[in-house]
Amino acid sequence: MRSSAMIAVVLVQFLIGALICIVGILRIDTNIEDVMQWLPDHSDERALYESLVSRFGVDDFLLVTWDGCMAGDPRRQRVEDRLQQDDVNGLVAKTISGADLLETNGAAYETPAAIIERFRGFFFGQNDQTCIAIILTQSGMTNRLESMEFVETVVRDSVGADQPGLLIVGYPAISAEGDKLIRQNLTNALLPCCLLATGVAWFFLRDLRLVLVVFLTSGVASGTSIAMVTLSGYKWGGLTSAIPALTFILSVSGTLHLINYARGAEHDSIAATALRLGWKPCLFSALTTAVSMLSLSHSEYQAIREFGFFCAVGVVNSVFWQLAFAPWALQLIAGKIETGRAGASLVRMHDWTAAHSLFVFGVFTVTLVVTASGLPLLQSGLEVEEMFGSEIATIRDVARFEAKIGPIDQTELLIEFFDADPAQVADRAAAIRQLQTALVETPEVDATLSATAWLPPESEQRGIAGVSARVLYRKKLAGLREQLTETSYLSLQSSPAGEATETWRISLRFPFSKSVDFEQLRDSVAIVAQQELVKRYSPDQIQIQQTGVGLLYHVAQNKLMADLFFNYLLAFAVICPLMMLALWSVPLGLLSMIPNCFPAICLYGAIGLWGQPIDIGIAIAGCIALGIAVDDTTHFMMRAKEIAFREGGSTRITRSAIRTAYSQCSRAMLATTLIASVGLAAFLNQTLLVMSRFSLVLILSLLIALVCDLLLLPALLYTFRVTDQVDVDA
Repeated sequence: MRSSAMIAVVLVQFLIGALICIVGILRIDTNIEDVMQWLPDHSDERALYESLVSRFGVDDFLLVTWDGCMAGDPRRQRVEDRLQQDDVNGLVAKTISGADLLETNGAAYETPAAIIERFRGFFFGQNDQTCIAIILTQSGMTNRLESMEFVETVVRDSVGADQPGLLIVGYPAISAEGDKLIRQNLTNALLPCCLLATGVAWFFLRDLRLVLVVFLTSGVASGTSIAMVTLSGYKWGGLTSAIPALTFILSVSGTLHLINYARGAEHDSIAATALRLGWKPCLFSALTTAVSMLSLSHSEYQAIREFGFFCAVGVVNSVFWQLAFAPWALQLIAGKIETGRAGASLVRMHDWTAAHSLFVFGVFTVTLVVTASGLPLLQSGLEVEEMFGSEIATIRDVARFEAKIGPIDQTELLIEFFDADPAQVADRAAAIRQLQTALVETPEVDATLSATAWLPPESEQRGIAGVSARVLYRKKLAGLREQLTETSYLSLQSSPAGEATETWRISLRFPFSKSVDFEQLRDSVAIVAQQELVKRYSPDQIQIQQTGVGLLYHVAQNKLMADLFFNYLLAFAVICPLMMLALWSVPLGLLSMIPNCFPAICLYGAIGLWGQPIDIGIAIAGCIALGIAVDDTTHFMMRAKEIAFREGGSTRITRSAIRTAYSQCSRAMLATTLIASVGLAAFLNQTLLVMSRFSLVLILSLLIALVCDLLLLPALLYTFRVTDQVDVDA
């Protein structure tokens, strides 16, 4: 190809890639506020939660208070009015404040002090300070960031932006903070990641022209990976913010291997040599990496599925730029690429390993057995505060709100009465009150709220007057039954047979920062509810169920471990045959997978022994590390296979071929691993802890994989005699 044509090809490719990057980055939108993406799709618990939403409305809410927010504060009414009047997008379903409860809860039947006491911990604090509960619609729950921005604007305009003690708390507020953290990842961590990775590349290449090719190739690949998400209509979640960094690192790795293959070639044949020697290992490496990431697309978690799919798309996009852009850019701007020294210390490491292969194999085996003993001890943990960290302002605001008003974290207890006679609603209300009293006495529950809080108290007067008062009370409650449905704590439905069913909702509150054992909570609440209700009703008259986002997270924890093992085994089941096919050997394919599986078993076993819970970031790091680690193994094994075939057409890899391939590839393997590790280190100091933990586990996995490739893989090849017995120094 003539120089002018080559310049045109390189420039056109780069300009098209840069344009796609710019358009894609400008269209970035996030969806971390969608809580359902972090929960398993298919479960009875999720179906029950969706039933709760259909009957009572969403349980997503914001709570607002400020110093001096009392029942008589006129700013409270101003906030509520504006939230209803300015809500053009249908984000707010309704608002409730302590003042509303005082006005509508029958002051003629009891004193304001009694009403305040009944709602204390929910709408009133210890000093009678009140709050405004803003209940969101389904649209408001899905678009939490928009809801939070709308509420914050209205509240600050109505109360004053500098109002002391102003607090706006709730899961939507936490999600909005998470959205900011995702954007910070893209701006504060992605650029340092790219610069660090490029700096390490320069350390190994010592040629600014080669570093420029690496940076341009990887930068365009990373930018277009962002565009592939945004231009396809998807939004960025808490995990997808790592995709551009992973794509950049994988592109750096592949481009470095291409440069390594082109060493020693004449200037006019740089591109041809790089493609001739590198297209096959680069393509197979990308294929195995993409497969490991695609295994995540079978997850029951939407966040993991989307991350795995777009990671795989980013890998395919990366290998395109490596093969279509990098070789021609190398030939265009680089002179002859010097052969360079192959790291004498690394070759000596190979020679020592070859002489002591059985010892090396034994050390790794013992290490594997010891660390694998921690795998049964692995536990999962998906608490929201553990994903973001307690030092962010929103989490601190929650603690301040709970100190002033009461706990905000909650789950829901649903009591369904079959064939419910409207005239007997007073009996059912009394049963619910008695149940609430018993529930508050359990250590797991701090406060409860049900529709009974909106009912006037029943007369305790004795004699004929008391009987008459109770008869009138029951009639009044029967008339209030329909109105109670407006509280979102009572639902009236009819069965297909025409029987009336009445479902009472009891919200169970506990502090947000409290470490709740949801297994114990669910069991304790179920036992108490059963014991209290069977005193009045037979088991066939009632149904007791528990739901809420908190319990859904508990279900997610239980399924996360199974999801982790399934995804990893799926990745292994697909990658292993691909390695056999690439090496055209079943024994070599199996042996080459051992160094890549060792890091996950070793590291996750160590995590189990340490007692660190597994969150989503840690869970998916294993599959990603497997896909990335296979890259170096593929390049090394395929290079050894090619050298052996060129030497004598042998179907077995000779010892001399292993040593030659080791001397040619080990430095590139070291470089690619250090580049990936140093680049990912930019994400370690992130407030979004799920990304920080993901990066840490991935870095450790890649470093362990490098040690396995440099020591364990040669030891395996020599110990299990899959090589031809040719002298190492031949």
